[in-house]
Amino acid sequence: MDEFERHGIGVVSGRDACARALRSPELTSDPGGGSPSVLLRDGEDHTRVRAVLREIIAGLEPLPESLRAGIETTVAALGTSFDLVRDFARPVAGAVTSAVLGVPLDDVFLDHLEATTANLDVFGGTDRAGQASAFRLAVQLSRTVAGPGGLTALREAHAAGRLDDDELTFTPVVLAHAAYENSLNFLACAGLELATSGPRTVRELVTAICPARYVLRFGPDGPVAISLADGLPFGLGRHACPGSGVAVAEGEIALTALAARLGPGSEVRDVRWKTHPIFHGLGRAVVTLS
Repeated sequence: MDEFERHGIGVVSGRDACARALRSPELTSDPGGGSPSVLLRDGEDHTRVRAVLREIIAGLEPLPESLRAGIETTVAALGTSFDLVRDFARPVAGAVTSAVLGVPLDDVFLDHLEATTANLDVFGGTDRAGQASAFRLAVQLSRTVAGPGGLTALREAHAAGRLDDDELTFTPVVLAHAAYENSLNFLACAGLELATSGPRTVRELVTAICPARYVLRFGPDGPVAISLADGLPFGLGRHACPGSGVAVAEGEIALTALAARLGPGSEVRDVRWKTHPIFHGLGRAVVTLS
């Protein structure tokens, strides 16, 4: 009995079946608890909040030149031995998340952002440390002085009546996590592929790695986990990732710069994988250049 079956969750697999499920009007993302999260909503409320998020993301399309240069500088500064997670993926994903929100983010913030992942699985999300980190981030962002970017845009949308109070509290954390977690996991895994298997395009890597493996939906027969690992890394339908263009652009810049650093005979050691049931990623992988 696997983890899904143990929790009474059905599984949909195979690309065609998953595509149909993601587009099905009979399956909803709303578990019925009245969550203010855009991830756990459907209907008019989901469409309204998603429209605000899409406007924010559009501000980074294409990626600003200063952000592109910052990513390239980060990768160029890697030494002859580095951890693909801590030294490569984390600072790049953090920089893009900072640009999305329009606020500087330090390591403490990123630590709490990573901790919220423990509270975002399909089996209930009851991790107390994850809950505490998510709450702390919500409070911190509510008090942060923001420049141009996502946090300011969310506050303006609230002032205009497009977001309610709960949505203003929760949406910055949801946006930050969406921008950071998948990028962190993808970049580290893609870097490992480049270091061990040689050149591949970013599109190939995104499809092969698929950092978010499942999404949860609720239907007349109970909850189902829909696999994204069969060629649907950004999902489909009304909940498709609105930031896919930014994610691909980020990957192309960072991984092109990393590929230029890697040479034949690069050694990879101390590879450790995360164990989260939904998010696929590395915990650590040390590359030593030849």
